[in-house]
Amino acid sequence: MRGAVRHFIEATTPYKVCDAVDDGVSAIHKATEARCDLILLNLSMPLQDSLVTVSLLRSKLPHVKIVGFSASSADLGNQVSPETGFDAVLTNQDGLSELVATLKALMPKLPQE
Repeated sequence: MRGAVRHFIEATTPYKVCDAVDDGVSAIHKATEARCDLILLNLSMPLQDSLVTVSLLRSKLPHVKIVGFSASSADLGNQVSPETGFDAVLTNQDGLSELVATLKALMPKLPQE
């Protein structure tokens, strides 16, 4: 799924995908290293809970927009509240067009070429 989302974003938006990682620990390392503007974060990750990951990302990169992504709405629970640190949370059922609309709403300025 991660590969399909990455390909779709690269093919249909002006945004550059800097990397894809397998877990929350790697996400923090890569995002800090790459100085990302936006992070798509799976809500169900190995090694580190997504809420812990978001909290650590917020402390290191407060300007970053973070979109949570889940396989189903049943996974969401309390993770959609503003206090969790996510700017938006989507499910696979929302579809890729909703993902693009969310990215455009969160990042209205086009990235520099």
